[in-house]
Amino acid sequence: MSIIAITVFVAGYALIASDRVSKTRVALTCAAIMVGAGIVGSDDVFYSHEAGIDWDVIFLLLGMMIIVSVLRHTGVFDYVAIWADNRSH
Repeated sequence: MSIIAITVFVAGYALIASDRVSKTRVALTCAAIMVGAGIVGSDDVFYSHEAGIDWDVIFLLLGMMIIVSVLRHTGVFDYVAIWADNRSH
């Protein structure tokens, strides 16, 4: 098991370092391989008592990132910047 984990880690690290493939795609693929190979159990995928990961916070941050991405594409931040600049004069 540890040889598979080390191989997946080194391959993923090399792919990320080469910058040929999206970092997100490499990370998700490596994570899927680790779960599929049974190196990481299904209980540890979404909760790790030892690591103390609070998934409510992770999903809150994910939701906030999605909202910011949508607002960025609509131009809200540009509008607010121009509005603030006009108000400051």
